[in-house]
Amino acid sequence: MFLNPVSLFRLELRYMEVQSSLKTDLGDFSAAGLVLDAWRANGLEGAKKVQTRLLSLQPLLREDLLQRELFLRIAGGKGPRLLIDGIWFSKQYGGITRVWEQILNCWRLPGMFTLDAPICLIDRDSHLAITEGFPSEAGESVDPLDPESIFSIAKENRDFALRFSADVFLSSWISSCGKEFPHCAELALVHDCLPEIYGVRESMKLVRKRWINGASKHLAVSADTASYLEKLLDRPIGSIAWCHPAPSEIFLGTDKDKNVSDRLWKRIKADLGLKQPYILLPGTSVIGSYKNPELIVKALLDPELIDVQLVICGIAADKRRTELENSAPYMKGRILAAGFTDLELSLIYKNALAVVIPSHAEGFGLPAVEAMASGGIPLLGDAVGLREAGGNAALRFNTCKPSELASLLRLLQADDSYWVKTCLQKKIKSRLDLLHPDVLGLVLLVMARSLFL
Repeated sequence: MFLNPVSLFRLELRYMEVQSSLKTDLGDFSAAGLVLDAWRANGLEGAKKVQTRLLSLQPLLREDLLQRELFLRIAGGKGPRLLIDGIWFSKQYGGITRVWEQILNCWRLPGMFTLDAPICLIDRDSHLAITEGFPSEAGESVDPLDPESIFSIAKENRDFALRFSADVFLSSWISSCGKEFPHCAELALVHDCLPEIYGVRESMKLVRKRWINGASKHLAVSADTASYLEKLLDRPIGSIAWCHPAPSEIFLGTDKDKNVSDRLWKRIKADLGLKQPYILLPGTSVIGSYKNPELIVKALLDPELIDVQLVICGIAADKRRTELENSAPYMKGRILAAGFTDLELSLIYKNALAVVIPSHAEGFGLPAVEAMASGGIPLLGDAVGLREAGGNAALRFNTCKPSELASLLRLLQADDSYWVKTCLQKKIKSRLDLLHPDVLGLVLLVMARSLFL
């Protein structure tokens, strides 16, 4: 983004196009995205010029919390000493991992953190290359899915907070800064409240309760999750902030080389024995759970879908495949289970007949927007969180009626399905335009500052 008069005029036009898009009590996400884009392209000076121009176009943005945070960060102002528990950074792949890579990518913009507004990561055997550029302390390596280990590091977190003189402790995965009481203000990034809705073992429930109830502030990844948190904590409606994550850049195809992608796609098909058409179930759980995987195999009983394969990825994919084959013998040989890198997953999304998420509930449904960004077609269960993720850009079905899913799959498989896909692609573009990869990181800084003032 070059900041000559022509570019500034284009900025005015772009602002007029996006100014009516998504806004919350935190501010105008689209306007913040324009400044962040300039920061990424032209550094602090570029961000400053674009923000100055935006504020002249719309003076009311001066009261916008996102713009105020940007102004302070651009100016190198004083801010909270922010301590991050990198408990999930040990997981190289997965939705939560990709959300954190998105956050950290925003935070490494030059000048985002200074000696007057510092950050420190607790490194628990990080497998993310992006954490290398941040100040860090080596912490105990723990399994993020082991609640007893997570509870045990609360004292270590407190010790780190003391040494760093932390003002705010941030975790997105049930770890706290002090076993019973927080040493400093705690900020919780909440991906979902499904354990509170559907139940988990008692040890996990106690750790989650300490994490959620002990937090001074919460940021949810969706309005649906925020709404449930308000009920859980007996808070007023609209009192808990939310911000949608965006798909990672790799799913948008900006770094893909066609020759490399074609070779990788041929290898994936050969290694898996994958044939088209297939549908992708991007993450699942046991039969009878809220993930509702049994609905897919029931839909694939349809005689017109007999040649459609099912690909499962995610935690314990092999085990889930065996369970589904045992429950539906007609699926033997039609289910493939695999783990994918992010680049591989983007190709799996893109080439699928559909990416199907049949869950009765989800906190947001990040795979839905990742599939859209990759050029895939999401078919979503008609659950509130998934409705929020897909907007009007995804086809939905009743999560108790496999016949509805089967009908949608037949529609996409038909010879004249081109018109459906063309219509969806236009809506998908509009949906993705509302999501900016740097905004979630900025919103977390706004929330941290609210605990610092």
